[in-house]
Amino acid sequence: MITISKEFNFTAEDFFDYLDEQLLSAIKTARGNNLPVKLASGTRYTQGDIDTEITTYQRGKLYEAHFKNDRIDIVISYKTINVSKGVKITFSEEIKSYDPSKHGSFNNWLYNVQLKHGAKKELNKMAKNVYTNMQN
Repeated sequence: MITISKEFNFTAEDFFDYLDEQLLSAIKTARGNNLPVKLASGTRYTQGDIDTEITTYQRGKLYEAHFKNDRIDIVISYKTINVSKGVKITFSEEIKSYDPSKHGSFNNWLYNVQLKHGAKKELNKMAKNVYTNMQN
């Protein structure tokens, strides 16, 4: 599992405003209708061939989702805490479909380096999108 934390100068509310907008759009598209969607723990939908379940949803605090198909099995989460200058976001990603016992130590190290790099990029991309969303 990879976990990274970073502080940004927007609030947890700003972050969840953006996240909710993205989730609502994705769920409505996946379901093929424009019916109201309630974001809650246990919400399920399928995008393409990926089954998604929001396993934990506490607006302003925690979003965790499980993504699964024949090739991947991933759990991601965003945990937010408001701090004096904005928000601290902790992003976690667990690739359940990766078994380190089937790989050597160098391959596991390289895999973790790549995951950490990808997690940093993902968190920064989300923050950039939150800033853009705040200006609209």
